[in-house]
Amino acid sequence: MKKFTQFLLLVTGLLLGAGRLQAQVAMTGGTHAGGGGGLAPAAAVSPDSIYINTDSRPVFTGGDAGLAAYLRKNIHYPDAALQRHVSGRVYVSFVLNREGRVTDAHVVRGPGYGLNDEALRLVWLMPSWAPALQQGQPVRVACTIPINFESLR
Repeated sequence: MKKFTQFLLLVTGLLLGAGRLQAQVAMTGGTHAGGGGGLAPAAAVSPDSIYINTDSRPVFTGGDAGLAAYLRKNIHYPDAALQRHVSGRVYVSFVLNREGRVTDAHVVRGPGYGLNDEALRLVWLMPSWAPALQQGQPVRVACTIPINFESLR
């Protein structure tokens, strides 16, 4: 029983320590990928960094409803996928630059049969987004979106 109590105290201590770390990350005003080891100082916004978590997220023109409408209007179901009744979700990662344009797009995961290529085509042809902001300045931000394909059987 004594060892179990010690174990519970250890786990509780670790959880409380993790909570303090999360609070510190939240107070610094965002994290970014690249450019050194650790978090950027709260006052510095690096134009060359690719941010993961920003003060305000990028927004597609028209919001989520606008993105859904864009995908519905422009999607072309590949013949290879239709013939094999393949459906699924394709995850596409990309970086939005400071002007809100898509760069560095690539498929993270998808079922293939032309669906991955079609999802990538849709992302590359997207109109500009409202860029992400960090401390009021537009910054580059990493994004991943799922694009669903449903075959009519």
